[in-house]
Amino acid sequence: MSAAGTATSIDDSANIIDKDANSKHDTNGSRLNTKRSLGSQENLMLPRQYGPHLDKKNSPFPQMNHVSVAVLSSTPSIQHLQSALNDLMTTHPLLRCHVEGSGEPSKRIDLFQMVREGEPDPCTFVSTDEIYDVDDVLTVKEVSGGSAKEQLDQSWKASFEASLDDGSWCDINKGPLWSIELHRLSANGDASSSPCALLMKFNHAISDQSSANLMLDQLLYSVASLDENGFIMNKATVPQTMPISLEESVMGTKRAYKDVKTKDVSFNTINYVFGKAMEGLKNPVILPDSVTESKEDGGGFLGALTIISGRSPGGGGDSSSERKSTVQFRKLSESNTQALLTKCRANGVSITNALTAAAALASSDFIDGGSAKKGMERNYKVLQSLDMRRFGAQLDKCETVSCKAGSMDLMLGPLDDHSGDALRLAGGADVEKKFWNLAKISRDQTSDFIENDGPQEATRVFDFAMTISDMNNLVHLSAEGKDTQGRAYSAGVSNVGVYERQNSVRRESDADGERDTIKSRHGKYKVEEIYFATSHARSGCLYQVSTMTVQNSMDFTFHPASPIVPKDTNAKYADDFIDLLELVSGGERTNPTSRNIANGSGGNTIMDFLESNPLDEIPEGSLGAIAAALGLVGIAFHWNGWVQFFENVRTIREAVPDDADFWAVLNFWILFAVSHPLLQPILWISDVLHGSPGPRLADLVPLTFLLGNLVVIGAFAMSKEIRNAANIAALSAFITYVGAGLDGQAGLGDFNLQLNDSYKGTVVKGCPTYEQVRQPSMDNFDLEKYQGKWYEQKFHDWTQFKEVYDTTLDIKLTTDGKGWIDDFGVKGPAPASAKLSWDKSPVANGGHYFLFGRLDEKDPPGVLRESGFGVEFPNYIVDVQKDPETGEYTEAIQFQCLERGGVRVFEGINFMSRKPEMTAEELKAMHTRAEKAGMYQYGASEEQMHTVARRPVDAPAIDNSWQAMWRALGVDRLLELLTESIEDGGR
Repeated sequence: MSAAGTATSIDDSANIIDKDANSKHDTNGSRLNTKRSLGSQENLMLPRQYGPHLDKKNSPFPQMNHVSVAVLSSTPSIQHLQSALNDLMTTHPLLRCHVEGSGEPSKRIDLFQMVREGEPDPCTFVSTDEIYDVDDVLTVKEVSGGSAKEQLDQSWKASFEASLDDGSWCDINKGPLWSIELHRLSANGDASSSPCALLMKFNHAISDQSSANLMLDQLLYSVASLDENGFIMNKATVPQTMPISLEESVMGTKRAYKDVKTKDVSFNTINYVFGKAMEGLKNPVILPDSVTESKEDGGGFLGALTIISGRSPGGGGDSSSERKSTVQFRKLSESNTQALLTKCRANGVSITNALTAAAALASSDFIDGGSAKKGMERNYKVLQSLDMRRFGAQLDKCETVSCKAGSMDLMLGPLDDHSGDALRLAGGADVEKKFWNLAKISRDQTSDFIENDGPQEATRVFDFAMTISDMNNLVHLSAEGKDTQGRAYSAGVSNVGVYERQNSVRRESDADGERDTIKSRHGKYKVEEIYFATSHARSGCLYQVSTMTVQNSMDFTFHPASPIVPKDTNAKYADDFIDLLELVSGGERTNPTSRNIANGSGGNTIMDFLESNPLDEIPEGSLGAIAAALGLVGIAFHWNGWVQFFENVRTIREAVPDDADFWAVLNFWILFAVSHPLLQPILWISDVLHGSPGPRLADLVPLTFLLGNLVVIGAFAMSKEIRNAANIAALSAFITYVGAGLDGQAGLGDFNLQLNDSYKGTVVKGCPTYEQVRQPSMDNFDLEKYQGKWYEQKFHDWTQFKEVYDTTLDIKLTTDGKGWIDDFGVKGPAPASAKLSWDKSPVANGGHYFLFGRLDEKDPPGVLRESGFGVEFPNYIVDVQKDPETGEYTEAIQFQCLERGGVRVFEGINFMSRKPEMTAEELKAMHTRAEKAGMYQYGASEEQMHTVARRPVDAPAIDNSWQAMWRALGVDRLLELLTESIEDGGR
């Protein structure tokens, strides 16, 4: 959810136009259309419909609405406003567009009809050179009676609130996708000297608030010019090609998932996905206690599984249609806005960081629904809106109307209930410490997100998900769910910044390329206030605030969904939020708020328990101290390994000045150093699951396992001490496991992590050349004969896992002979690694991933260049054995090596055969040949290699209740689709 927009997945050409014109003529002389298929975020907001939903005669998914209102000091004439609107539509292609195409895939390939394949008729923006009739976009609302300003405000506020949820005015197949209302006073006299309000409504697929600002400024400039000159001077000049999508702006031209598949997937992508998965473990609150009776809402893992299976969490219904936006408007005075800015600068944070902190703290004051619980603390997931034009390729410069708004998640907390109230009661140093520390956490999370290419990765991952699945139906199921009620975030903040700092539309006079900035006054028209919002009624945030600074003061819109947040609660939340900002800024508090919640025993009981919790008796910090001590023991035990590792990293850093090259190599190491220890608890939990006694639910999960989980979850929920200790223990175990890999105690075959590791007490530095290891058997090597299926027998390679089995490599040359693809087949986990659960895995019958490489004409025969995870390294074919009769290759030894600055980062050794099983004598002979090649010092000795486990070749496919479930979920088809897309992307 954003506060004003996102993304596209484009056609083979971003704009279907004549090669030397912005549109082209047909034989009758009329002009044809400019087209672009909608991007992923645009499809979400339009929204793209879901065929199976419509087939059941259900109502179409409603559009996401974006509303913006500007209160002006004077009222324009209808004639001049109409002329200005015509100029506006002439300038911006999306203001004269409609949408064609159903967006239906060629087929849906899973049991739950969620996974898409193909898109022959994509939803497509179609813009002509003909503008809509001004009556199609303009409505005049006459306001009379009572206090003029009060009546005007009542008029536009009522329309603003209603328009957030009502998109019935918009027919996307005909257009326009926007409209505007003029609210003016109809009193006697000169109406032009009276204030008015211009309220713009958009289908969010074409707009964000920066676009609305651009339009407002152009509109007022035009009206003022018409007032003064009778015509529009220095007209806007905007390219009439269709504006690019958010995906193209962020990721670059032709970098959408449908164009590159998984080629652009990097460590940062994996890290982003992993981070998103980990957010759920913090169980952020998404509903107030007055709505849900349980301590856990439906937004967690089980809720996600329910949605994926095509059902709403907690059961479905028409709950989304019953929810309506409830809106409050507030203003932070000019003096308090300046005071807040000064405080933010003093604390090294931005205004947005302060706003997200205030949102979390204000949310904590209302989350208990009025029923105080002593010691209750919660995590708050805050949606922070971002202008995506600022990230990645930055191809869009906001020269024309389009949607380029995105967002990121902040995880703030845990915070005690009523933390905002506690700050008011404490004041002074507590405000300085607690509020600004929380703002700094927001700042640090934002910085980390941006520095690690979070905006690009978020765009890439969402584009992937929207392309292969019906995300709009997932949103619908969540919206209808009784357990989630469409809520995905605790709170949301959209801060557009300073209105007057945004660039205005390009004009004829801007020959030097520099555009002027937006003005808050054109002629007699002064922009006094601007408020904006998007609807969160169907899905979105529990509490939501949108703001912009105009005329040096901040205008706030508070727009959650009612009845989840009742109207009176939203009003109190808005007052609470503004009071917090005034308090922390040190400015004047215009409406101090404080809630002294008391129970029957009297007194302040914001944190009073009504009943005791035995887990509170655990001494504070005791379990955490024990866990930390064990972690320190683990570090000390592997201390030499850590020291050597960091010395080697420093050597690489000194020898490799290029940041991209240095981090590519280090990230490659980190990815697999992290993956191995993360796999261990998964296998352990899986064996616990399948080893638990007692009756099984649906012949899948033992009831005793579920009960055990409830006990553990209950302990975590009731005791902060247990939660902290568990987190410290997990970190300690992780560090210890990696340390064991660094000093060779965690399995030399698959987890020998040390850089420039030693052999028999001697450090072996760097990588050998091919000639140093190449054996005579490679004379007259024929790469064509090397193609085909190989069975891996042994390996020394930390990019592989000892927990898998039946590993095969199917090597193919590309059709042009310049590249190769290695289809790496695995099954897992191996029976020895997970004795009770190995046959329950979704890849028990096999999975695939692909390695890609190239042939360099400068390399000798037998050297392949292998690439993946941001690095490239040589793959040496060291030795081959031939069938004496056919001459076909029967055995092979491969050796991969990556070094930087004389430091060997990775070595991989593979013993392979054309037959599934080899005798001990045959394997011994391979070791002998590897030793002769000088490869023992790199890991080819018997004690340094892992033997790949194998089931008999004729063993039947594994089939049980779990495999039936995976098939029912469509996992097998999803794996096939992913395999095909990855393979196609590498060709």
